[in-house]
Amino acid sequence: MTPLSMSRRSVLIFQVDGGAVPNLALMRIAAEERRRGSDIEFRHAKRHSVRRGMFDAPDAVYASAIFERSKSTCELLLREFPGAIIGGSGWNEQAKLPDIGIERSGLLDYSLYPEWPHSIGFTQRGCRLACPFCKVPRMEGKIQKEAKVEQIWRGEPWPKNLLLLDNDFFGEPTWRSEIDAINQGGFKICWNQGFNVRLIGDEEAAAIASTNYRNADFTRRRLYTAWDNRKDEKRLFRNLEALVKYGVKPDEIMVYILVGFWDGPTLGPDDLYRHAKLREFGCRPYPMPFVRNDELRGFQRWCARRDDLKVSWQVFKAANYRPEKIGLH
Repeated sequence: MTPLSMSRRSVLIFQVDGGAVPNLALMRIAAEERRRGSDIEFRHAKRHSVRRGMFDAPDAVYASAIFERSKSTCELLLREFPGAIIGGSGWNEQAKLPDIGIERSGLLDYSLYPEWPHSIGFTQRGCRLACPFCKVPRMEGKIQKEAKVEQIWRGEPWPKNLLLLDNDFFGEPTWRSEIDAINQGGFKICWNQGFNVRLIGDEEAAAIASTNYRNADFTRRRLYTAWDNRKDEKRLFRNLEALVKYGVKPDEIMVYILVGFWDGPTLGPDDLYRHAKLREFGCRPYPMPFVRNDELRGFQRWCARRDDLKVSWQVFKAANYRPEKIGLH
């Protein structure tokens, strides 16, 4: 890739998918391009067409895709804008911002998301684990420090709401000082990507419980973690119990469960077992399909809407995964 030019130019920045939270890479690109005097146009696939308009002739096009299912949109984008630079886990895991002259820890352009009032960033990157289904180790490597919580907050007049994208917050040795900064600074914190509950102990559980933890829109108490492998059952529930011991309510814990991986691209007994055990404990299971077919998406819908508390999976499946067919919603 060729580093960015210093001359003034028009730049199209395209967000292919996602949208629940801002795209950090695109915010960094926009901030650097504005610093260099470029005119920015931002588009999102949910609201704008990928196709080139009558007067669309940008000097540079950047795009990011999070999900592999968005590859067809990326291919269309490249046909419309042959020189487009596309990155993200859904398209090119190896593409890095420094390759195109953008500092990975540079400024963020929040103006791309004018309705989003929170602050976003990483205190660390990388992960201690190397799970076969996860892209984080391949994309980010070993644990490394990124920023302090005070640096992530964008300052007044914005609320002290920090959405952390860390994949292994407690794997970075300075986590204790970051917990102190969160609490002393009066920050609300959302560990949007979750934390490795398998790798925490009493100290980490107490630290988590001490914070004002929140969901992604900061409206309610929520923690996020995952149970991807049934073999981790003993230590997972030991540490979930530690969280509860220090004051976290089980219903405040959302546990992502990988489905359609261990038993192949279909719902298997392993998936159903983990779901049942988490409901029994009082957590909120949230299936994450490894393959997005009708059955696995239906299972996700059954749990996400809490229909699993109302009807059995067999009944929901027989209704072709449509809750309205059985008088729900």
